[in-house]
This record gives sequence, structure tokens and C-alpha cells, in this order.
Amino acid sequence: MKDEFDLSYTTVHGGTPALFCDALESYLASSTEVMPKLEVILELDPTMPMAIMFRAYLLKLAADPRFRAPIVKSFEAVADRKDLNPREQLHRKALDYWQQDRLEDAVRVFDAITGEYPRDILAARVAHYLHFYGSGGSQMVSSLQNVIQQWQPGDRFYGFLKGMESFSLEELGEYPAAEAAGREALEINPADIWATHAVTHVLQMQSRFEEGVPFIESLSDNWAGANNFVNHMHWHKALQHIGLGQLDEALAIYDALLVEPLEDDFYLDVCNAASLLWRLEMLGMPVGSRWEQLLELSKARVTDDELVFTTLHYLMAPAVLGDTDTVSKGILHFQNWSHDDTTQGEVAKRVGLEMAQAIFEMASGRGSDGSNRLSAIKDDIYRIGGSHAQRDLFSQLISHYHNSHN
Repeated sequence: MKDEFDLSYTTVHGGTPALFCDALESYLASSTEVMPKLEVILELDPTMPMAIMFRAYLLKLAADPRFRAPIVKSFEAVADRKDLNPREQLHRKALDYWQQDRLEDAVRVFDAITGEYPRDILAARVAHYLHFYGSGGSQMVSSLQNVIQQWQPGDRFYGFLKGMESFSLEELGEYPAAEAAGREALEINPADIWATHAVTHVLQMQSRFEEGVPFIESLSDNWAGANNFVNHMHWHKALQHIGLGQLDEALAIYDALLVEPLEDDFYLDVCNAASLLWRLEMLGMPVGSRWEQLLELSKARVTDDELVFTTLHYLMAPAVLGDTDTVSKGILHFQNWSHDDTTQGEVAKRVGLEMAQAIFEMASGRGSDGSNRLSAIKDDIYRIGGSHAQRDLFSQLISHYHNSHN
């Protein structure tokens, strides 16, 4: 069975390739509908390899160790299948590496898939994500170069590719080209929240804060069906207000839009919240008891071993609030993690453990020690992944706590 992009699928139901493309569109749009659409496909064909693996990818993208068992189960469902076509076999290989937390090996296979099948936008988008939590901009750009050349402006999903190109160029520091690609994507589809996100990053990095707030507001009505990524856009709007010196507005966004989503226990919501609170505190804005809710979430997740970037953010509330038991548990976890033969284990070894210790020092009255510790590894902090805007928190921490005697 083939889809509209001439990609073949192993399936017993003739309608599933078209439904798969619809699910892909929901994924690219950060829609809450992607998993329900996949479940419909799996009801029609419970053995469809690409649907099984797509579901595993979505679970892996949640960066939550609690999903490890269903991810392994998904891989086991395709591990010994003899009927997979060559493209599906490559996806199986990528999933195998990814579920073993060998991210560099996984993204190498995803890039190999798009090299041979440039219309496989699922592989392209997952590679985009893995490069984001890997080496960043240059790899994100090179990963997309071959792909985007094989698409035309009128093609379905072309706009999403331009949004991905925009964010890749922004992370590479190519701001004019990034903005042009992002605005082209938004002309095609104003609801493309990833393209909106990319252009917002350009405005942030160029300190165009007066443009940033109305730009975000002009597009926010399009996000009614989007998932928790909407909250990250609210976080970006708060950063724009901080850039304008409007700390009250930033805190109002926190209270109105970033607190309630924390109940979903999704990593990005906690990263948004913790980094915004610490930014505001460094600028002299009292945040009261707002750290307390983050502490309760963090207690269970300071031992997460999916992404160093996220686990560092889980450590922030316990450190700020002086919960030494939770901090000690988190730092011990980083010590153990740094011995793991995984991609993120290597990141923990190179920078994660030092960053965890620095967070504790800066939050607990040894700011100068923490600043010095972070400063010593500042050229390697990019290894944790995330965006320049997200990692800027650590640059701000270094500056704020430099020679601190608090």
C-alpha cells in the first residue's frame, strides 16, 4: 500500500496510508489529535508496523521514563517481523537505537531514511528533534537540506518543512533567512505553531521585544487544537515582556497560563515554569510560594534519565527551596547516570553532573562557587540540547551569581 508521497506501507487495510498521513499532519501541527488518530489506525490494522513505531516515537518524544515499558513493547511487536519493507526496516533500526537511548545512532538512521526517502516527513521531523537535543543548529540545517530540495511549495506538508527550516536556521544564527522561512511557512498555514515559535526565537535573539508580543498575540487564536506546546509559546511571550522590562506582565502570564498545565506532569511545562521563575527572581521580582508546586512535581522526577536538559530543570525547585534530600537524590542520580553507556549518559558525564552541582550551589548561598563551576564548562553547555534562548538561563545564572556572597 502506498500513500500520496509514494511511500510504501505494510498493512492489511487499504485505508491506513491516507489515515497515517492525516495523523502525520496532526503531529506536525502539535495537535492533540495525533494519538487518537493513530489509535483509529491501529484498530483497523493492529499489526501495521509504521503505526506501531509512530506511536512509540510519540511516547519517546514525551521524554518520560514511565513510558519505557510501552515503548519496549512497541519495538518488540516489530523486532522479529520478516515482512517489513526496506524503509520500515530502517525505522525499526532507528527505534531500536532510540529505545536504547543511543540518540546519536538513532538520528544517524533517521537521516539515512530521509537521504533515501526524502518524502518521509516523519523521519525528517524526528531527526529535527533529536538534533535539537544533540549538536544543534548546523546538524539541524544539514539534516533538512536534502529533504527540502525534494519538495515543492504546493506540496502538502511543505509549509511545515519551511517552519522546521526556519527554526534550524535560527539556531544556527542565520536570523534573516530564518525569519523569511518562518514567515513563508505562516503564509501557507497561520496555525503552524512551530513556525510561529521559530520566528519568535528570531525576535528574541535580536531583542525585538516590541515586535514579539504583538506577533505572538496575532497568531494565538489559531492554536485551539494544539497540545502543551502552546504553553511554551506563552513562556516565550513572558520572555518578550521581560525584555521590555515588564516583569509584572511576565509574572501575570505565569499565573494565568503556566500554572494549571503543570498538573499534566509534562517535562516542557516544568522547564518553562522553573526557568521563568528563576529569571524573574534574578531580576528582583518576588515570586512568593510559586516554587512549591514545582517541588512536588520534581520530587518524583529528579531521577529521570531521558534528557539531561529536563532533569536539570527538575532539580531547580528543590535547590531553590533547600530540599537537600531531593537535591542529594538528584545529584547522586547524575553521578550514576554519568557512567551509563548512552548518549545522555555521556552528556551527564561531560556537563550534566557539574551543572547539577552548580544549580545547588547557586541556589543555596554559594553563588560564587556555582557561577565559577558553570563558567568553567560554559563552552560545553550546548551539549544538553535545547535552544539558545532556553540555555541563556545558564548564562544569566553565571553573570548573576559571579562573585556573589548571598
